[in-house]
Amino acid sequence: MKNSKLEHHAVDNLKITEWNLVAPCGLYCGECTGLLSGECEGCRSGKGLSKEYQKYCAIYKCAASKNIRICLDCESFPCKFFDFFKAETLESSAWFLDVWLNMKQVKEKGVSKFLKAKEKWLARRRTCAAKRGIRYCDKCKQWPCELIKREVLVPIDLQKFKDFMSKF
Repeated sequence: MKNSKLEHHAVDNLKITEWNLVAPCGLYCGECTGLLSGECEGCRSGKGLSKEYQKYCAIYKCAASKNIRICLDCESFPCKFFDFFKAETLESSAWFLDVWLNMKQVKEKGVSKFLKAKEKWLARRRTCAAKRGIRYCDKCKQWPCELIKREVLVPIDLQKFKDFMSKF
């Protein structure tokens, strides 16, 4: 984000600042069905679903308290909060690799270039979904595919999220 003006991206007719599309943990909010459906405007927006998730997200609160944009900038990364992304199987561990790689790309390329690459990837997913007669990848019967190897990003049940985060 430039100091004097906010960079904006159009996602399904919403105007969203760049940093709203990158959660501190490295999730790319632009692919989430909550954002795509208009229920949310991204992790940092404080609008829609994010308003509730911010209340309980230990990762968001930690990053905000340290005044860092992405957790990779923290000297304690990876910390206990990233247990949220770890899993017992290699396939489900893809979340940890994905968020770490997202943060690394943001740090190395900058948020604008990262988002341009993600927008191209998301456009390919939309084209694929349209060919299959569905709106989002979460309805695809052929997942995992060449475009997405991990679970599709969808809003987690708020109570389940709150319960998990209360462990930290």
